[in-house]
Amino acid sequence: MNQQITVVGSLVVGDRIWILPAALIAAVGVLLVLWLNRRQPDLAVAVICRVFGWLLVCACLVNPLWSSARPRRGANVLAVVADVSRSHLVNINGERTRADVFRELLASGEQTEPAGWLQRLDQDFELQRYTVGDQLLRVDSFEKTTFDRSASNLCSALEQLKERFSGQPLAGIILLTDGNATDDAGHIENLKGSAPVYPVVPPDGNSVRDLALGTVSVSQTAFDDAPVTLQVQTQHPGVTAGKIQLTLSDSQGTPLESKTQDLSEESAVRFEARPETAGSVFYTVTAQLLNDDDQPVTDEATDVNNRRLVAVNRGSRKRRVLYVSGRPNWEFKFLRRAVETDPQTELVGLIRIAKKEAKFDFRGRDGERSNSLFRGFDQKEQEVSEEYDEPVLVRLGTKDETELQSGFPEDADELFSYDAIVLDDIEADFFLADQLQLIYEFVSKRGGGLLMLGGQEAFRQGEYDRTPVGEMLPVDLHREVPGPQGPVRMKLSREGLLQPWVRLRSDEAAEQLRLEQMPEFTVLNTAEFIRPGAVVMATVTDSSNNKWPAIVTQRFGRGRTAAVCVGDLWRWRMNEGRRRLQEFSLDNRNPLDAPVAPGAQPEEDLNDHARGCRQLIRWLVSDVPERLAAAAVPETAAGSGMLKLIADVRTRDFEVCDDAEVRFSVRKPNGETAEVIGEPSDVTIGRFEAVIAAVEAGAYIASVSATIPSAEGEPEELSAETGWAGQPDQEEMKSVTVSHRRLNEIAAATGGSVVSAEKLDAFVSSLAHADVPLIEIRSWPVWHQWWVFLTAIACFTTDWTIRRRRGMP
Repeated sequence: MNQQITVVGSLVVGDRIWILPAALIAAVGVLLVLWLNRRQPDLAVAVICRVFGWLLVCACLVNPLWSSARPRRGANVLAVVADVSRSHLVNINGERTRADVFRELLASGEQTEPAGWLQRLDQDFELQRYTVGDQLLRVDSFEKTTFDRSASNLCSALEQLKERFSGQPLAGIILLTDGNATDDAGHIENLKGSAPVYPVVPPDGNSVRDLALGTVSVSQTAFDDAPVTLQVQTQHPGVTAGKIQLTLSDSQGTPLESKTQDLSEESAVRFEARPETAGSVFYTVTAQLLNDDDQPVTDEATDVNNRRLVAVNRGSRKRRVLYVSGRPNWEFKFLRRAVETDPQTELVGLIRIAKKEAKFDFRGRDGERSNSLFRGFDQKEQEVSEEYDEPVLVRLGTKDETELQSGFPEDADELFSYDAIVLDDIEADFFLADQLQLIYEFVSKRGGGLLMLGGQEAFRQGEYDRTPVGEMLPVDLHREVPGPQGPVRMKLSREGLLQPWVRLRSDEAAEQLRLEQMPEFTVLNTAEFIRPGAVVMATVTDSSNNKWPAIVTQRFGRGRTAAVCVGDLWRWRMNEGRRRLQEFSLDNRNPLDAPVAPGAQPEEDLNDHARGCRQLIRWLVSDVPERLAAAAVPETAAGSGMLKLIADVRTRDFEVCDDAEVRFSVRKPNGETAEVIGEPSDVTIGRFEAVIAAVEAGAYIASVSATIPSAEGEPEELSAETGWAGQPDQEEMKSVTVSHRRLNEIAAATGGSVVSAEKLDAFVSSLAHADVPLIEIRSWPVWHQWWVFLTAIACFTTDWTIRRRRGMP
């Protein structure tokens, strides 16, 4: 990219009233000369000299002026910014570093005899000197510059200069850098409209060899085998031979998995991990360069960028799922067994063991008003015994004796405390009209998940058509569809195979084999039509190849709903148990599960049915909002290592809460704890923020507590947790090559140009003619110049000499 230099210079007429007389005099003189010499063609040179001299003299009659523009001395501001981050300490040719190159440039610029480029700029501009690393600092001189900063916030520094000199004559910014910025590249768009930026880049060098970890992305799914996936992308400038060994380790440094990749492969390496605990979990990814003999290679530019600490926030609170069933069945038993060892989910059951009866139907003893099924209960618990006109409900897995004491919740405060609801073989008449509307708001407003399982009193058979719950389901209940005549088999759709929470195997062939081993099902709630926007994850097919939806999902409001139309999934679990029993009878080395002692922690159920249930429940609660959500985001404007802690607080009915008291307790890598109070956000209602310094390398964990005042009683306490990895050196040394692409983008966005270090001196000289905000106009009469009259005299003398040599007057 070439710099655009504007040289302002023009010839103007000083006395315009003399234009016409001068033109007449010039025309008469030219015509007279041509008329007198019309028969003497051999005197053409003499005639041309006389005419040119005459025209030059006539031109002086209009007082011609030469006008030029140049920057007004000392009026325009020019900023020189030096990037003093550690990335310049990388050797570019085995002996010199980029820091050496910039140090020499700055030292030569500060020289006075002869005047260096900085001193020359100081003569024409108001020169402002800055250094940038983790923050922008103004300096008086570059003589004692050290390159030891742990960050390069280039874009943020340029934005600060743009705001600082807003409305002032900033002619440009000379930026000495390698372009490796640690702040967000998206800030480049904010530089449009600022003064031109002229990045000065050092030489690349031909011997830079380095292996570095590039992008490390983390994603979480409901996949039971590996709910956390890390994708690692490497970069290896200057390295042409060998292999790359990538290792994933846990927070204790224990290697979990290692993979080797050839240098020719450009695809990302994928690691899958299964954390054993909830909350913030940390992993370490390490890259090692190997030669052809699989021996480590150590001659790299730096090994700082070979290691990366990664934080995974899985949530510290267990997600609670309310399971409502119309009768005791196998589904709840196996589902509860599947999730009871899951550290992230908790199942609460509300099981109806008897339907309500009419008030006049008394079948108990004389004087007995409660249901005979509760006979024998302590007299102190008479309030929990059911009347005949109420269904008999059993609560399982409740946190205390008051939870669900009155049956299904009738107010938002109680229902919204759950993250998801599972309806299994329960008819719509079980719920009051207000309760059905409350379930609707639970999904649409609170953002919860709703799952309906198949059964004889579910979907259309449960008369959910034209109810608020029926409107949320992803299947259409209005039209009746004939069912299969025999058993059906399940198959995954194309969309289902792509979803980690639907499949149980990592490759398609193994998944198809698993589906073939599943048993046939005999209970199906048929629903041929699905709602717009819903996705069919699995289907069932009968012997006549007729197909019906089996698992259908959709987004609804802030939450999601799912329909499992098969009503006897328990056959899948029983079939697995039968197959395992057969394997036990053939091989005693595969023992059956031993009974769990009272109070002991059961072992995790690793059967396919249990894994499928866990994945389904995890997906159902994966995106459900929390009442207290915490996060940590970089705050580059405040400097390197500064983070903004964010806490979003909601009330029990999930309205924003702006009067909470929020505190952050940050545990640093060295074990120390810092306490900070959250302040209400100026932008988002219900959000509280605090800025902290996290300049140390290592793992950080922030515990957030929110106190919500209550007008009825004691204030409510909420807690959450988030973690992040502080690694300033790794971010700074992420790349050791000059980022020409970023520098070209900065120059293009501001109207500047990229300048090589070797051409800096010539570039500085050209700035005297650059287009700047404040200029001065200089004009002087051309006819006052000695060369004008000397040229005219030379023309006339030449004419006279030629004529005299020809013997003419």
